[in-house]
Amino acid sequence: MIHLIKILCPTDYSSTSDNAVRYAVDFSRKVGAHVRFLHIPTPGAAPEKYEFSSADELGSTARTEEHGDLAPHNFSELLTAEQKSGLNADFRVINGDAATVIAEQALSWGADLIIMGFHGRTGRERLMMGSVSEEVFRCSDVPVLLVKKQAADKIFVE
Repeated sequence: MIHLIKILCPTDYSSTSDNAVRYAVDFSRKVGAHVRFLHIPTPGAAPEKYEFSSADELGSTARTEEHGDLAPHNFSELLTAEQKSGLNADFRVINGDAATVIAEQALSWGADLIIMGFHGRTGRERLMMGSVSEEVFRCSDVPVLLVKKQAADKIFVE
């Protein structure tokens, strides 16, 4: 039997990533898991590492002139609302290569599942930009659930 206790959900705050966040919230509620949201900023955009155990803590630090936006207002609002309604979650901001950081965090934290957005780039765009989700899928020892951008109509927000 599969026991999902810890779910890691990386976010880059894109609409595709937002779908994965909502999916992770709903999925974690259904299985009673703790969800950890992880953001890997562009190089030089944030300090080495930030950890937040509550949305209130995130909200007070989410925007600083020194470090820019650690989390957009809509993300901190969503996390605050979900935690107030019982979601067991925390949030991390860690610098580094996105795929490497995601795989390392999943392993070191003991995640049972990674839920992340999949942009579905093809052709030249994929060659130029790469695919973090594909790299995580290939290099992680933890199962990865990819949420496509087109999955928005399958996610119901109450």
